[in-house]
Amino acid sequence: MANKDTAFHIPELAKRIKSARTASRLSQSELASHIGVSDKSISAYEQGRSTPPFEKLKKIAVFTNHPLAYFTEDDNENATISSKLASVERKLQEIKELLKEKKG
Repeated sequence: MANKDTAFHIPELAKRIKSARTASRLSQSELASHIGVSDKSISAYEQGRSTPPFEKLKKIAVFTNHPLAYFTEDDNENATISSKLASVERKLQEIKELLKEKKG
């Protein structure tokens, strides 16, 4: 039987994994390919049916451009801000690349 803390964290972790993936515009298959699991594993993580091993969670953080703390800490205000900043930086980089293409 899972303890009360685990029961709380699994659904929250599942929500955060899905939120990070969708914010990064990755399909379940794309994220699965990046971290070395099946798309069914990603689905299970996002539905709270299973929990990714820590090494896979670190890879999820890398490929979704979220700090690991976003997935592991209860108080996510700072992690959420970092995540949003990373998203803005990604979008700025995309804009810079588009501008370079138009100039060239």
